Amino acid sequence: MSAAWYGLAYTGFALFLLTVVGNFLCRRLLLNVRRPQVADSAPATTYAAGRLIGWLERLVLAAGLLSNSWEILAAVIALKTVARFKELDQQDFAEYFLVGSLFSILWAILVTGAWMLYDQQLGIGIRATLMEWLSASSLPPLMGMTKSGG
Repeated sequence: MSAAWYGLAYTGFALFLLTVVGNFLCRRLLLNVRRPQVADSAPATTYAAGRLIGWLERLVLAAGLLSNSWEILAAVIALKTVARFKELDQQDFAEYFLVGSLFSILWAILVTGAWMLYDQQLGIGIRATLMEWLSASSLPPLMGMTKSGG
């Protein structure tokens, strides 16, 4: 197997763990916690939207971890809180929301950390290559930002 296919395989596996397995485990965990009824809350048919939000949340968290941008974690938490602000007044819902959010964050950290370790030790160095491409020194200068003599 060529190096590119090898890198694609273990990265695809990590993405599968991050999204599909993450949603399955989070759903299983939340089945053990009774979902509180909140007035004016979204109907139960929004499961598909919640699943997509979970995928996106963990992908954004993984991108932040891969780029050493921990502030993305704060941004994700802030967005989730704003979206559910009204419902967080109820303690039961706040606890349910917190369990799901903390699991999602922990899962993203575990899977992304495992992928980074594997990539560094046994993989082809995808993260190092991405970091090199994204480093400020490799970016072209912005237009109008050149210093003029005088």
